[in-house]
Amino acid sequence: MTDSLQEHTLPITSGRRLHVATRQTGEPLTLFFVHGGGGNKNQWREQFAYFSHKSVNLVAWDAFGHGKSQNSKRDKDFTADAFLADFQKVFEKYKTEQNIIIAHSFGCRLTLAWLLQVWQKHHILPIDGAMLLGPAPHEQSRRGLFNNWMDKLPLPVMELLRPRLARRFEALAWHPNTDANLVAQERLATQGNTLFMMRAMLRNGPVFKAQSLRDLPLFPVTLVAGKQDGLVPFSVVENVSAALPGSTVSVLEPCGHQIMLEQPKLVNQLIEQLIQRVKTA
Repeated sequence: MTDSLQEHTLPITSGRRLHVATRQTGEPLTLFFVHGGGGNKNQWREQFAYFSHKSVNLVAWDAFGHGKSQNSKRDKDFTADAFLADFQKVFEKYKTEQNIIIAHSFGCRLTLAWLLQVWQKHHILPIDGAMLLGPAPHEQSRRGLFNNWMDKLPLPVMELLRPRLARRFEALAWHPNTDANLVAQERLATQGNTLFMMRAMLRNGPVFKAQSLRDLPLFPVTLVAGKQDGLVPFSVVENVSAALPGSTVSVLEPCGHQIMLEQPKLVNQLIEQLIQRVKTA
């Protein structure tokens, strides 16, 4: 986190609190950063450092069960409705005249589901632009963490398999030439994520067809893919792009799934370009 960011605890409901970081400058434009499943708001640190010197407001939060936010051992706390209610509360609290959402992986899935929900209920598009990095598949629920027979194992047994899961995830998520210190830093930062939380979140995440995004009105969207992303098939990016006529696609290389950490300078440039698209729309 940069010094200009202020950290807060935001109550959502009784017994549900999120940890939020903001930079509020009084400017009319706010950038909201939404991390992916198993991540945390500090994964946007390169973007915070860059945009803390720009005339924009910044908002990021640890999703429920992640980072410094409250956690739980109840499945009902990790439903799609619960995460979407969190999303709405944060947005309503910090929105300004113009708002752009920058999301990664599972955060993209939440962002798109939230936009669909708001549009279907109120026929209002709440944002002016969006950037979606490595959007997670959203057209069906996962059975669990591994999406195979191992998900039937008791959690204590799965905990014993956690080192194996971590190695598999890192092999798929990072470009092979990524700095080993960066990978180790992120591994340490996510050790507090429980397998219970991850399993519940993946099982209960929002599900929608890419085609349903065609119902949304035209707005600026930047889709970003890592050329060597081993977690998200490029077909997911293509399907989302086809359903959103206002979208552009950028493929970064060398780059895996952790796009904002692997290619921060290019991501910052793309955010700058999106801001200009929003301002001139």
